[in-house]
Amino acid sequence: MTEKEEDLIPFEEAFEKLQKIVEKLENETVNLEQALTLFKEGRNLLKICDRHLSDAEIKIRTIDEMNQDQSNVS
Repeated sequence: MTEKEEDLIPFEEAFEKLQKIVEKLENETVNLEQALTLFKEGRNLLKICDRHLSDAEIKIRTIDEMNQDQSNVS
């Protein structure tokens, strides 16, 4: 999956897939190869979620700064 393809996955979808992987690893018996594949996929999904959360944090800070600037003008 390329970085551009990863950007197309919404946070909610990536997070849901990540939750399913965690549940599968916790509750099912998987062989080592399956576990490694799931772990790798989970790490990629975690990066996607982290990117979405970082973007959201930047947007929130920008909004807060704009609101502070507006209140200082008044």
